[in-house]
Amino acid sequence: MLLLAGLAMVVASCDNQKTYAQQLEEMQTDITSFMAAHNFSKTDVVPDSIPWLDESGHRLFYETESGLYIHLIDTGLQAGGTKKGQVVAVRYIEMSVQGDTVTYSNYYGAYDPVNITYGTVSTGGSSSYYWGDCQAWHEPLQWVGDGGHVMVIAPSDLGMPIYSVSQSVLLAHYYELKYTYWK
Repeated sequence: MLLLAGLAMVVASCDNQKTYAQQLEEMQTDITSFMAAHNFSKTDVVPDSIPWLDESGHRLFYETESGLYIHLIDTGLQAGGTKKGQVVAVRYIEMSVQGDTVTYSNYYGAYDPVNITYGTVSTGGSSSYYWGDCQAWHEPLQWVGDGGHVMVIAPSDLGMPIYSVSQSVLLAHYYELKYTYWK
């Protein structure tokens, strides 16, 4: 009888787990809610003017093929001319799309910028594994250059590896990023 009660507990605990599809759906709902709460609009076409704004003046976020949402504020110099292997210093603000609390930031100079090497996403072996190197930070460099400034909303698979490895739920993050080339 004790064995059957133990199996019932295991089955019950498994029933409370959400499927990957359910988690993806909830993450997309969180992104949509975050965008609505901040008056962000979504577009499937790269806007022509900078910053990317809709006819009402709301920030436009272009959804890329990878699923990243990007809003271009300033192209900086040499827009789109970032070469593979270019070392880029990044200042950022990060928050979960489930709220407005800043998770991490070096945006205002309190900490050193995070260095990334464009075209080579490092996902382990150093502090960049936790903060500062993910596809969501590389992809905007297609549109900006030195001094570029963007906002992105990154689904969990494009954001920081620590969130996809250490979390039991899929969680999207918002980042405001400023790029500076190492010269």
